[in-house]
Amino acid sequence: MPETALSVLVRVLNRPVHFPKSDQAGCLVVGEAPTPFVAPRLEIEESDASALEKEIVFIEASAAIGKSTLARQLSATLKVPILDLAEVAVSAGSLRAMLAGLEAADKSDPLDAFHEGKIPLIVDAIDEGRLLSGETGIEQFLASIAEFLQSDRRVTSRPKLVLLGRFESIELARQQLKLAVHGITHVTANVEFFDKEGARQLIHAYAASAARPGSHYLQHPEQAQDFITVYFDAIEAALGLPAGELWQNERGKVFAGYAPVLAAVGSILAVIDNFANVARNLSANGGREAWGMVEAVLYEILGREQDKLRDRLSDQCESALPNAVYDVEEQLSLLAQYIESKPLEGAGRVRLPPAEMEKYREMVRTYLPHHPFLRRHEFGDAVLGAGAVSRAVYHGGTISRDRLISLSRQWRQSAPTRRPLR
Repeated sequence: MPETALSVLVRVLNRPVHFPKSDQAGCLVVGEAPTPFVAPRLEIEESDASALEKEIVFIEASAAIGKSTLARQLSATLKVPILDLAEVAVSAGSLRAMLAGLEAADKSDPLDAFHEGKIPLIVDAIDEGRLLSGETGIEQFLASIAEFLQSDRRVTSRPKLVLLGRFESIELARQQLKLAVHGITHVTANVEFFDKEGARQLIHAYAASAARPGSHYLQHPEQAQDFITVYFDAIEAALGLPAGELWQNERGKVFAGYAPVLAAVGSILAVIDNFANVARNLSANGGREAWGMVEAVLYEILGREQDKLRDRLSDQCESALPNAVYDVEEQLSLLAQYIESKPLEGAGRVRLPPAEMEKYREMVRTYLPHHPFLRRHEFGDAVLGAGAVSRAVYHGGTISRDRLISLSRQWRQSAPTRRPLR
């Protein structure tokens, strides 16, 4: 799938003439431009920008690599309304009701304008929406969208909806919309991990935003560039990749092109006062120091997942939630149980009143299949899988022999500097 720049998507979407009213602030909003911002890479199914001229543009990606940032940038650039499903509960008919309440800059009907592709709407966070609205609410919401689109077929070659979510959630959305049955035109674009050039740009963007006047970073830009090169070389060594293959290898791109860690590197770069010393430490340790950044990627993902589920659960519980709720231990144990099709019991460390425990378990059943460590009911990477399996065995769980052999084979292909999650 060839790449297409974010600017292509911006050109395809229409600038709307209908806007959210002030009393709609809790439903539809026009996003503020994220700062700093570096456009992520997009890949589409077909070979040119006309592929995006469909009624629904699905944008799918792994966790925390820029979906919501992209949504806000699109919204701020074109003044396109965003519906954030992590914040707004939805059900049948929600979309139509929200569109009907838009304020027009002219005398046109907002519903007609939507069907003509003149009010594209960004729908973000389908994954989190399953926690807030529940499976039934999301299913009803998507089914009513399909019926609404089917009710007016005058225009089918302009984007009306941009839906963002993780791979599994987007796949479920496609199924629930019954696209083929309703004849809804659609295309999928993937938000990719940052490539070599984009990663450098993002590091510099965060460094520039954090650097103080007179800082070493601002005074010695060439040394800052050299430091970034040494850092990526160390990541390559930590992952056991041959020299020069970091940006060609899928695992390499996952860890080197991960936005939250790039942002952290940029913030650190802004305050380093001796690039040479830090670079020597990275090089001298043969990648072992860089493994700490790889671990940071994993824990960043797990921490974000915990926060999202805890926030939703706390809204439904009267008692204070213990720290063990969906923490690292729980997630890794649950993941191992999920891929083995076993009951989702976790590590047995969470203690809640019976009614609240059932709410927790229901949320786990809803949200776990969309976990960023998973891809089609399997671990997406040997590092992630081995970490989850080791925790499951530690807590007395059992793992099938075939899975252990498979993970072991993948693990042996890695460098000896790799170590299990602490």
